[in-house]
Order: sequence, then C-alpha cells, then structure tokens
Amino acid sequence: MRSLYFITIIVIIMLGVVHSALSFKKYEHFSAEGFWFFSAGLALIFAGIANLMHYQLQLPLSFRYCIIINVLLVGFTVLLAVKVHLPTTLLVAFFSVLMTFLILINK
Repeated sequence: MRSLYFITIIVIIMLGVVHSALSFKKYEHFSAEGFWFFSAGLALIFAGIANLMHYQLQLPLSFRYCIIINVLLVGFTVLLAVKVHLPTTLLVAFFSVLMTFLILINK
C-alpha cells in the first residue's frame, strides 16, 4: 500500500504540472482566468509535494498537515467533478480521494 501511495502522489504532481502547462495553451494572453487556471495546477503540485514530504518523513506533524491539505483538496475536487463533468476533473477527484484514503491506511 505504501508504494501505491507513492504512485498516487506522483500522479497528483504530474496532473498539476500538466494542468499548469496547459494554461499557456488555453490562454494566449495574461488574464485573470489564465492565472486561476495556472494556480489550480500549482495547488495540485504543492499538495503532492506536501504528501511526498510526509511519505519520506513519516512525522505526526506532517501527517496532520497532509490530512488537512488532502481533505480540502478532496472537498474541492469532488465538488468540481460534480459540477463539471469532464474526464480530467473526475480523474483529479479520484486520485485526490485515493491519496487521502492511502495516507489514512498507511498511518
């Protein structure tokens, strides 16, 4: 299960990188919408990095912070997936839920 948690972390980070990179293709000019789109990818990257630090350190404090981060991420991505029926939003919601489940299992 620990290796599945690691793979899920990497997938979340990669989804964030792809999301941020696509903001330059989707929005040709600097705009507020483009910055919001880019920042959503950064949020995924930072959530993945926080979980990666917990994966390496296994400290009670990093666990608590990651639980807070993951629960907020799950809440947002699941609500987004309910509102926006796109495969990418479902994918991000699925991996967010999986990452939260796996951090609890690997405690």
